[in-house]
Amino acid sequence: MGHWTKTLTFRTKKWLDPDYLETKNCEILFECVFSMKGAKMKRWILTMLLLGGCAGFMQQRIQRIPFPGEEYARLSKMGTGTATVHGQVFMKTMVGEVRYGAGNEVRLAPVTTYSTQVLEVTGNWNYTNYTIPPKFVPEEPDPRLDDYAATTMADGEGRFEFRNVPPGGYYLTSSVIWYVPQQYGSIIQGGNITKKITVKEGDEVRVILTR
Repeated sequence: MGHWTKTLTFRTKKWLDPDYLETKNCEILFECVFSMKGAKMKRWILTMLLLGGCAGFMQQRIQRIPFPGEEYARLSKMGTGTATVHGQVFMKTMVGEVRYGAGNEVRLAPVTTYSTQVLEVTGNWNYTNYTIPPKFVPEEPDPRLDDYAATTMADGEGRFEFRNVPPGGYYLTSSVIWYVPQQYGSIIQGGNITKKITVKEGDEVRVILTR
């Protein structure tokens, strides 16, 4: 039995016990797996580790700054304007196929220090690895943000619309994710998309949300 096998067996016994599901154990497990030469076995074990709970150690929680109440007090609340923002969210694969953000959440939020802090990190995050979740996960936003932001769901062709939007600068965000079949499992591709837009009173703003 090789060194990596002994270590993997020992660490897996601890890893299966919730009391020992620690970052260090998972780091050692992944180091052992990545040192293997067999691609097929490596993929299988990586999938088992991720499904088993070790994916969490790869994530970094983004601690939000305190909600800037005074900054938001200078803004108009969502639903009090006369502008419309609509468009379509999609991405293209490496071979040019279009993947729509069908059924995905589309969010419109004002450009503030509070929103910029998170979106500078997560706004255009790519999903390119085997079943690995996003690396950066923000804390839940302050509920007061709901008065100034809006969320909708894209239709089957990735189209969306926001009405009664007040004037100002906004972040428009969504995601497009698809799976590419492989011999053993699937690869996640796509990611988050963020675009900064400016809305004026009475405008009809059309946005192609892609990258």
